[in-house]
Amino acid sequence: MRDERRHEWGRREEARLAFREAGSEVRWAKDRYGRTQQAFDGGNGSPAELARARQAWIWALTEWVRTLIVREEVLDGGHPAADAGADVLSRGDGHSALTLHEAHRRVEALSKEYDRIRRSRSLPAQVDSARRAWSEALKRWARVLISQEESRDRARIAVRENRDLIGRPVAGEDGPPYGRTGRRTG
Repeated sequence: MRDERRHEWGRREEARLAFREAGSEVRWAKDRYGRTQQAFDGGNGSPAELARARQAWIWALTEWVRTLIVREEVLDGGHPAADAGADVLSRGDGHSALTLHEAHRRVEALSKEYDRIRRSRSLPAQVDSARRAWSEALKRWARVLISQEESRDRARIAVRENRDLIGRPVAGEDGPPYGRTGRRTG
């Protein structure tokens, strides 16, 4: 019995530490991604650098969501599978039309419901069901957030490409009438 409690405490502590580490990683990746976006907007950096920073942030965000889901399952006394929460990036159940605000509100509402059911000492099946609903909403929120950032980056790239095109001569034009020196030639 004593070893079982120690093992349970170890699993809980391991889940907490993994979540804490993922939180630090996502904050670092988001900060780097934000700096890369600002540099790109200022004319520095390439689309490839922007994509790499975004991908690092996406990885960190999905790991944070995964470790949060695993932590909650462990805190509920469950034994999560090795791939628990790993399907964050898989396409959901048709809620892609949600706005980020709507997705966030849904996560908040289901989080409160999950917490209420958990605290009321409900049956384990009810707690599992509430946790699954909350975790699916959390994954959906992450997908909406990722999609929004990808769209913003596509817009950034389009703005830069359009800005680069301004001032270039249209194909077939000879350039300005005065030549390169700025003096009249004829």
